[in-house]
Amino acid sequence: MYLVTAQEMRDLDRYTIEHIGIPGVVLMERAGLAVAQAITEHFAQPGQAVVLSGHGNNGGDGFVVARHLSVAGWRTTVWLVGSAERMTADTQTFYEACRHLGIDVKTFGPEQADELRRWLETSDVVVDALLGTGIRGPVRPAMESVIRLVNDHARGRVVAVDVPSGVETDTGRVASVAIKADQTVTFAYAKWCHYLRPGAEHCGEVVVADIGIPPSVTASRRPAARVNHPQWWREYLKPRSRWAHKGTHGHLLVVGGSRGMLGAVAMAGTAALRAGAGLVTIAVPEGQHDPLAAKVTEALVWAWPDDGQGRFAPGSAERIGERLNRLTAVAVGPGLGRFTGEREWLTELLQQTDRPMVLDADALNVLADHPDILDHRKGDLILTPHPGEMARLAGTDTVRVENERYRVAKEWAERHDVTVVLKGTYTIIAFPDGTQMLNPTGSPAMAKAGSGDLLTGIIGALLAQKIPPSAAVPMGVYVHGLAGEFAVTSVEHSVIASDILLQVGPAIRRLLSDRVRT
Repeated sequence: MYLVTAQEMRDLDRYTIEHIGIPGVVLMERAGLAVAQAITEHFAQPGQAVVLSGHGNNGGDGFVVARHLSVAGWRTTVWLVGSAERMTADTQTFYEACRHLGIDVKTFGPEQADELRRWLETSDVVVDALLGTGIRGPVRPAMESVIRLVNDHARGRVVAVDVPSGVETDTGRVASVAIKADQTVTFAYAKWCHYLRPGAEHCGEVVVADIGIPPSVTASRRPAARVNHPQWWREYLKPRSRWAHKGTHGHLLVVGGSRGMLGAVAMAGTAALRAGAGLVTIAVPEGQHDPLAAKVTEALVWAWPDDGQGRFAPGSAERIGERLNRLTAVAVGPGLGRFTGEREWLTELLQQTDRPMVLDADALNVLADHPDILDHRKGDLILTPHPGEMARLAGTDTVRVENERYRVAKEWAERHDVTVVLKGTYTIIAFPDGTQMLNPTGSPAMAKAGSGDLLTGIIGALLAQKIPPSAAVPMGVYVHGLAGEFAVTSVEHSVIASDILLQVGPAIRRLLSDRVRT
């Protein structure tokens, strides 16, 4: 499924109308019908509905909803919040249809606030068709007063048409006030605001309805973003050959694990094995070799010179050259820590290998302080920052990162020719070519130490199996999120990283089963 901006959706609508020949009124009819069906499917029998319509195309959808609900036996009243004279031609068509059917259409003014409040308090459904995808900034005073009435007095189910009124489509921003919906029925494709806070918190359940835009339209006007789904990378997820051996499935090197942080590198390495890597080697400062070897029995442990304080010594990164010909991917950062000579150390690693490399944790902090290091990389680079690390990389603060998640990730990925995995609820994957994916899997239970180390290991394992980054990264993020969902067996509060680790296998099994079925 594609994920579109307001402008991309307008372009797709326009192309459908002008080049495919499907009239706008047909699309509007299909949209309104989809909303009406979502309402009637929720209720066992008709009740009372209030439809709030603006004078734009979103309001036209509302008039269609009102007509279908009325025909289905609902007691339906439409409140026009706007001007009939300013209606678009398509909206005017369905406004007149409502009037000809004898549906009660009222025009809202401040003096009708008490009457509208009574309708809101007694109706089973309130349909929000006030404002569409074009809004930016605060809503007009009349709209604001109606939105506040809905939020304060609606007792029934609130259903938003396309986006909740007051929410900015591309950012999820709410500049003044926005409808708080129980359900949002959107059309053809999801919009960014359905996933970005605070707008996403106003949407309720989001339903994407087919309104008849042919799939071929996206071939001509391909949106830049997609919702992460196995359809995009399923071809790389295959059952194992009976004749496979450990060398068939790649060799990942995980580098990190300074004193006091061995757990991070152990989790990453074990996650890589759970995600299918044939061989995993974990490189740690020499003094940490024996403690890690006692902790991790399935991975090889490789001691690099340390500085006498449990951290990597300057020049120790040269050791990677000794086994480089055996490796198929590298992951750097879990439990790495900060140390003297870190800039030259990371530069050496990037210079030595053309294998795909994942950078996480303190490797990102080193990069944030010394971005010129990127000039030395030879292979594909994948960065997996949380919002704080992303803020340091971008030279901004976490507030801006959280407010503009997809923009910040996209800008950094394009500017530096890397893949950025901006972690969080609905993790965003930004590719160097400017395209993006938004990941739908995951759970609040994953907000725990060690969860990010698992992701590093899983992505590293898929890269080690020579799956291209364009598929390995979204596959790894999806599997990681699914494992997090499976890990919740009692309450989200009690899940720990090792619980998620144990669910990596079941998550992959689920995807393989789905692959067989489809």
